[in-house]
Amino acid sequence: MVPIDPRPNAGAVPRGEPVSWHDPHIVEFDLRPLSLGDRSLESVLRARRSSRILSEAPIEDVAFAIRETLRAHFVGVAAKHGRKLKAVVSSGALHPVMGVLLGRDVRPIVYDDISDRFLSVGARDPQQLNAFLKNCRKVLPEANGHWIALVADIRDLSRLYSDHQSLLWRDAGAVIQAMAMVAEARDLAFCPLGILGQQVVDALLPSASGLVAVGVVAIGRRGIHQNAS
Repeated sequence: MVPIDPRPNAGAVPRGEPVSWHDPHIVEFDLRPLSLGDRSLESVLRARRSSRILSEAPIEDVAFAIRETLRAHFVGVAAKHGRKLKAVVSSGALHPVMGVLLGRDVRPIVYDDISDRFLSVGARDPQQLNAFLKNCRKVLPEANGHWIALVADIRDLSRLYSDHQSLLWRDAGAVIQAMAMVAEARDLAFCPLGILGQQVVDALLPSASGLVAVGVVAIGRRGIHQNAS
């Protein structure tokens, strides 16, 4: 592999185009009682482990971990349109990575960082969605929590940068690391799967949507016996 540095494209500006989700409905979670707690950063950093054995946590806890990782503290307007300020780092403040929460008994739930809302969305291709869930269970057979598929909107990223791929993977890794820290602070089990999860994109979005899968993680309650990594 020959590394190629990304380069900004002169004069290009983000458009912040909406994503075409199928049959979206707002989902209300009461996250007000939840917080990151009072553990020190040192405690969270030293305690973090990947947990391959986990059980289902309350969906509100999982939603909190997604929102705390991905919520925007500032959404740009006018000259700053398409850019956001978040706790997690991102190239050009574009923050292309979003989270899709998947469980056994609910429709896929997307966190919209512009409106700071969760949206239940329909599957355009249920077979692809079932194939994704089967693949997750194959990778982590003892994980019975929720899956979070990370999906990136590369339309602005590819418009603003040539050879943008390294920025995409950097941003995806930053989101996974930040979400792992949030999960640990909430005493939740967390494990990245090492798969991309493209079947989620194929299931939920039309072709040529400009979105790609960049990773999958599991979140739940800790199991009794685990191998840490």
